[in-house]
Amino acid sequence: MDKPSFKLVGAPCGHHGQYTFYKALRLTGASEKIIAIGDFFFVRVWQDSELVSIGELQLLWTDRVSDQTLVSLRLYFLPENTPEGRNLHGEVRSDF
Repeated sequence: MDKPSFKLVGAPCGHHGQYTFYKALRLTGASEKIIAIGDFFFVRVWQDSELVSIGELQLLWTDRVSDQTLVSLRLYFLPENTPEGRNLHGEVRSDF
């Protein structure tokens, strides 16, 4: 299986100091997909884990000084995949 790669899509949409912001990126690998700011997608948080969460792309920028491309994601997890786990709020217990 080919390692996924990415490429920024379109012209920059803004600059601030050493940062240049973009609106979307193209992922290539087994399939090709364009992900834009505000899009939701499935993401495997750890490469060797079967745990999948939902990611929302919030920011996409390059740092001119370090020559890195960076993304900011908001991750959504199911309650059972958090340390506290799913609670019984709103559920009726029948073992009284």
